[in-house]
Amino acid sequence: MIKRSALGLALALSLPVLAQDDANGDETQDKRATQLEEIVVTAQKKKQLLQETPISMAAFGAPALEKMGVSDLEDITAQVPNVDITPFPNSRSSLIIFMRGVGNNDSQTTQDPAVGVYLDGVYLGRTVGLTTDVADLDRVEVLRGPQGTLYGRNTTGGAINLLTAKPQGEFGLKQVLGLGTRGHMNLKTQVETPLWNGLAAKLSLVGDANDGWVNNINAGPDFGELDKRGGRLALLWNPSPGLSVDYAFDTSRSTGPQQFYQVLRINEDNANTSMATQTALENERDAILAGGGTPPDQLAMSLAGIVIVNETLIPEFRARASESRLDNGEWDVPVRDSITDVSGHHLIASWNTPLGEFKSTSAYRDLFEFVIMDYGSGVQWFDVEIDIEHQQLSQEFQLVGEYNQAWDYVAGLYYYTEEGREHEIDRIAGDVAEDRTIWSDNNAWAAYGQLSWSPHSLTALEISLGGRYTVDQRKARKYSINFTDSPDNTQSGEGKWSNFTPSLSVSYDWDGGFSTYGKVVTGYKSGGFNVRSTEDNFLPPYDEENMISYELGYKSTWWDNRLQLNLAAFYSEYTDMQIQQILDNSKIYLTDVFNAGESEIKGFELDLVAVPLPGLTTSLAYGFTDAQFTEVIDNNPNSQTYQEDISAIYTMPYAPEHTWTVNLDYEFPPLAGLQLQGWLGYRWRDVRFGTASNPDMEGFKLDRYGLLDTRLSLSGMRLFGLDTSLALWGRNVTDEEYLVHDISMSFFHSGYFGEPRTVGLDLSLAW
Repeated sequence: MIKRSALGLALALSLPVLAQDDANGDETQDKRATQLEEIVVTAQKKKQLLQETPISMAAFGAPALEKMGVSDLEDITAQVPNVDITPFPNSRSSLIIFMRGVGNNDSQTTQDPAVGVYLDGVYLGRTVGLTTDVADLDRVEVLRGPQGTLYGRNTTGGAINLLTAKPQGEFGLKQVLGLGTRGHMNLKTQVETPLWNGLAAKLSLVGDANDGWVNNINAGPDFGELDKRGGRLALLWNPSPGLSVDYAFDTSRSTGPQQFYQVLRINEDNANTSMATQTALENERDAILAGGGTPPDQLAMSLAGIVIVNETLIPEFRARASESRLDNGEWDVPVRDSITDVSGHHLIASWNTPLGEFKSTSAYRDLFEFVIMDYGSGVQWFDVEIDIEHQQLSQEFQLVGEYNQAWDYVAGLYYYTEEGREHEIDRIAGDVAEDRTIWSDNNAWAAYGQLSWSPHSLTALEISLGGRYTVDQRKARKYSINFTDSPDNTQSGEGKWSNFTPSLSVSYDWDGGFSTYGKVVTGYKSGGFNVRSTEDNFLPPYDEENMISYELGYKSTWWDNRLQLNLAAFYSEYTDMQIQQILDNSKIYLTDVFNAGESEIKGFELDLVAVPLPGLTTSLAYGFTDAQFTEVIDNNPNSQTYQEDISAIYTMPYAPEHTWTVNLDYEFPPLAGLQLQGWLGYRWRDVRFGTASNPDMEGFKLDRYGLLDTRLSLSGMRLFGLDTSLALWGRNVTDEEYLVHDISMSFFHSGYFGEPRTVGLDLSLAW
C-alpha cells in the first residue's frame, strides 16, 4: 500500500533542493530534436523499421508512453484513431476492444475477443484484467486490420503488442513518486543488476491509487476508488554466443468498488406502456368485481407488481435522473470492493541457427476476479455479482530467416489450452433472476508460415504470401436456474472448428522516400458457447465468424526526415457475425448468440508527424470508419419479423465515424544544464453506440467528446548526486463531462461518466 504521508514528505523535502542543479558539461549545446526518430517494430515477427512495415499501425516507445500517461491498455485508445477501447459495464478491469468497427462488446470465458492482445509475444486469451498496470512497459504496437496469418484466430479487428523492457546488464535504480488530485498517488521502482556470468536481472514495482470521483453517501468506499499494484521480475541469460534465454514473472492486483451508474433519463415509452398496462389490469379487475366475481390471484399479483413499478420505482428513478455528472451516489446493496488478480510466467529461448533464428515461447497465466455491481442508482432494481477463474497455457515454436538475400520467411507451430469457471448471480428488484455457473475448456493448435520475395533485379519490390491453419476444440458445461427442463439444471456440449486464413501483400519502395503496398488478408474468430443463453439456445454452439479485408497503403518520409505521412484505405467484408439477440423481453438478462449478421466496413487512416522547428514535434492522426450491417436475421420466433432481415434497426457498436488526435511536443532551449519540455494532446471521438440493436438509435448512445491532456517536465537536475526530474501533468484539463457507458434498463437509462479534471506532480530519481 502506498503511504500518502511518506510520499508527501518525500516531495516536500525534495522541492527546496531542486534548484541546486549541477550544471556540469556543456550548457550551451542544443541537443534538441531536428529529425524524426526511426522506430523499430516486430509486427511481422522480425525487426523492421515502422516506415518499412506494410501494415497500418501505430507504435509508441517508452518516452512517448510516459508523456501520454499510458500505464495500461485502456490508455492506448486516446492515441490511435479507428481504435476504441472501453471498460466492460460489469467490470472496469475487463476491456471492450474494437478496431475499424470490429470487436466484441461482451466479456465471457467462452466467447473470444476479436482483437488479439499480446504481452511479450504471449496471447492473452481473456479481456479480464487488461486494465491492470503493466510494470516496465517499453513499447506498444497497434496493428489495425485482420492479422490472421501471423497472429492467428481472434484477430479479425487487429492486434496489440505490449512489449516490456529487457534487462540491459548495467546497474541502475529509478524511483518515481507522484501525488495528484482526489488522493491520486503513484509509485514506481526499478532495480537493475549488472551482468554476471551472462545473467542480468531487472525488478519493476508499480503502485497507483486514487479516491474515485463519486462520493458514496452511505457506508463503505467511494465509487471508482482504486488501488492497483503490480510487479515484474525479468531475467536475461546469454550462456553462449547465439543463444539467449528470457524469463519473466508478472503479477498485478486491482482493488476497489466499481463506477457509479447514475439514472440519466426516464424511458418515457416504457413508462407510458407500464401505465397503460396498469389501467388495463384495473379495468379487468373492476369488471370482475362489478359482476360479483373475485379477481384471480394471478391478476391481483400482476396488478400489485405493476403498481409498485408505476407508483414507487418510476417516481424514484425520475427523482434521481440527471444527464449531468453527479458528485454523490448510493447503492441499494452495500458498496464492496471488486478484486482482480492476474499473474503469469513466460520463458523465451532463442537460437541463431544456419536456417535463421529459432525461438521457443512457453507461457502460463492465470486470473481471478470478483465483481459486484448495482445499476439501480440506489433504487432496488438490478444487481450483479460475478466471480471468474481462468488459466491458460501456450507453446509456440517459430523460425525466422532469409535465403540468398531474396527470400525472407517466417514459420511456426502454436498450441494453446485454457480452462475457466464463471459464476454469476443477477438480482432484479431484490429477487434472484439468474444464478448460473459455466465450466469451460478450450484447446487450439495452428501451423503458419509467410514467405516474402524480393527479386535481385528489382529489390524495391516485395511480394509476401502467407497462410495459417487453425483447429479449435471447445467444451462447456452450464448450470442455470433457468434450465428448468434440463436434468439438474445443467447442459453440456462441445464444438470443433477449423479454418485456413491466407494473406497476400505486395509492396514497392519507390525512389524519393516513399513506399506503397496493397494487401488482401483474412481472419476468423472461433465459435463458442453463450454464457447468457436461454434454455433452448445454449446448444448447439454458435459457429466462427470470418473476415476478408482489402487494403492500400502509402508511407513516406520527406524534408530530410523531418516529416512523415502515412495513409491507409481499407474495405472489409464480415460474414457469419456472432450477433446477440433477446428472445424474451421479460428476461432481458438472457441473450442468445446466432451467426446472423453480415456487414461491410470501409474507411481510412492518416498519420502525420513533423519536426517543423528544432525541439518541436507535431503529430496529427485521423481515422474514418463507415461500418454498416448489410444483413441481420431475426431469430426471435415471437417477433413479427421472424427470419427476416432487420439490419435497418442495427448499428455497428463502438464504431465512431470520425476519430482524431493532435499532439504538440516542445523541448525548450536548454538553460544552465536544465531541460524544460512541454506536451499537449487533444483527442476527439465521434458518436458511438454500446450495442448493435438500436431501434430508436438512442439506446446505449455515447455522444461525441474531446479531451485535452498536458504535461510539463523539467530534467537535468541533480539531487544528492542523483539524476532528478519533475513533471507536472493534467488529464481532461477542461473538465469535460463525457459518458463511458449508457445502458437501457427498461424504465430508465443508466450510465457513468469518465474521470473529471485530474492534475498531479511526479518526482523521478535515477542512479
